[in-house]
Amino acid sequence: MFKQNLLSLIFGGIAVFSYAPFHIWPLAFVSFAGLLWLIADKTKKQAMLLGLSWGIGYFTAGIHWVYISIQQYGELPTLVAIIVLGLLIVYLSLYPMLFTVLLSIANRFTGQFSFKQLVLVAPVLWQVTEFLRGYILTGFAWLQLGYSQLDSPLRAYFPLVGIDGVNLLLTILCGLFVYCIKTIISKTPKRHALGAIIALITIFFAPISFNNINWTTIDNTRSANFALIQGNIPQSIRWTKDQLNDTLQTYAKLTQENFENDKIIIWSEASITDYEINQQSFLQYLDNEARAHNTEIAVGIIDYRFGETGYQANGDLYNTLLVLGEKEPYQYPTTNRYQKHHLVPFGEFTPLESVLEPIAELLNIPMSSMKSGEANQPQLQIKGFKFTTAICYEVILSHLMWQNFTSDSDFLLTVSNDAWFGDSIAPKQHLQMAQARALEFGRPLIRSTNTGITAIIDPHGNIVKQLPQFKTAVLSATVSPTTGLTPYARWGNWPYFAMMALMLISLFIKRRS
Repeated sequence: MFKQNLLSLIFGGIAVFSYAPFHIWPLAFVSFAGLLWLIADKTKKQAMLLGLSWGIGYFTAGIHWVYISIQQYGELPTLVAIIVLGLLIVYLSLYPMLFTVLLSIANRFTGQFSFKQLVLVAPVLWQVTEFLRGYILTGFAWLQLGYSQLDSPLRAYFPLVGIDGVNLLLTILCGLFVYCIKTIISKTPKRHALGAIIALITIFFAPISFNNINWTTIDNTRSANFALIQGNIPQSIRWTKDQLNDTLQTYAKLTQENFENDKIIIWSEASITDYEINQQSFLQYLDNEARAHNTEIAVGIIDYRFGETGYQANGDLYNTLLVLGEKEPYQYPTTNRYQKHHLVPFGEFTPLESVLEPIAELLNIPMSSMKSGEANQPQLQIKGFKFTTAICYEVILSHLMWQNFTSDSDFLLTVSNDAWFGDSIAPKQHLQMAQARALEFGRPLIRSTNTGITAIIDPHGNIVKQLPQFKTAVLSATVSPTTGLTPYARWGNWPYFAMMALMLISLFIKRRS
C-alpha cells in the first residue's frame, strides 16, 4: 500500500499543471482517473488513505502559495507558518478522503470497477464532497477540476452548464475511461467497452460542433472607455499609516492623467487603505474632479458603519466598491456601491470566532473582522453601463455572480488585491477562474488589481489585454458590451441539477431491475 499511496500523492500533485500558468489540461484527467483506478477495488480503510494522499498532493501543489501570506505578511516564524499551511492542506484533503470512503462504502451496491460505480456514483459523490468543501465555514472552492478545461474541447460546456456542470462531465469522462480500460484488459464482453468508448468520445468531442456558437451578441452601437489603475503598492507596507498618503497620491496621479470625456476609471480592491468616513475630503475632491472631466471612478475602500455605541465600538466593516463622479455630488453613504458578500475565512472574518479567534490573532491580518454585504445587490452603474460586480475571491463563485446577474447587465467587473501571494502561481489561477465567468455569462469581464494581473477578458473567456505584474501602470481599452443570455446565465445550475438527478434516477432504476 505504501507504493499505491505514493502514487496517489503523485496523481494529486500533477493536477496543478493542468491549471494556469501551465495549462496542460490532459493532466486533470490523468490525476482523477488515476485516483479512481487506485480506489475502485479497495477496502474502506485503504480508500481512506489513498484519498487523503491524493488530497495532500493536490493541495500541496495547488495552494502552497498560501505560505507567502502566512509567513511574509502574517509575520509568523517559518516553522509556525509551515505548520499552519500543513493544517490547512490536511483539512482540505479531508474532502477527497471523504469521497473515497463514500465510494468504497457504495461498492457493496455497485460492484468494483462497474459502470455504476465509476460513471454514475463516483461523479455524484465527488460533486457532493466538492460542494461541502465550498460550503463548510463559508468554504474554499479554489481549484475545482473543471477550471483546467478552459483550453480543452470541454470549454464549450461552460456557457451551457457552468463550472459545476463541467466538473461533473470531467469526472464522468474519467469514469468512462477507467471503465473502458478495465473492461478491455478483463474478460468482460467487449460490447460493454465499445458503448463506453462511444459515450466518452461523444461527450468529449461533441462541444466542437457548438464551440463557435455566439450565445451573446456584441452591441457595437455602445462602447465604454476604461482605464484600469494598477497602483502596485507592496503588501508589506500597504496598510501602514506612513504609506497611506503615498498610496493616495499614486492613485490620484494616475487617475488625473487619464481623465477624459466619458471615461470609466476602475481602482483595485481596497485601493484606499483607510475607512471611508476618514477620507471624506479626499473622496469629495476626487468626486468633483471626476465630474468636471465627465468621468466616473469606481474606488475600492473600507466602509466603517457606526455602531450603536459610537465610532470606536460595535461598528461594521464592509469591503466596498463605490462610484464617484456621478451627477449628484458624493455624500456619505452613497447608494451606488457594492459591498463584498462572500468573505475569506481568517483573511476577512473569523469562523467559529469563540473557538478559532487565537488563530486569527496569530495571523495578524489587517481588516480581518468584516461583515458580509447582502447576497443580492443591485447592479453597479457607471456611465450608464450596468456591472455585475465581484470583489476578489467572489469571482470564483459562479452561483453568487448568477444571483446578482441580470439580463440587462453590460459587463462583469471584478477588483482584487493579489499582492498577498507574491510572485506565485495564485494570481494566474485567479485570473483563469475569472476567464471562466466571462465564458459562462457571455459578457466582457473587467479586472482591476493592485499588483496584477489587471486584464480585459472578452465574452469567450479570452484575455484581450493585460498588464504585467508588479508594475505601476494603467490599462486602457475601449470595450463594447454584449446582449443576450447564455443558457447558464438564463437557467443557472438547473441543467446541472437535472444531470445529477438523471444519474441518480438511472442508478435507482438499474438497481431495482
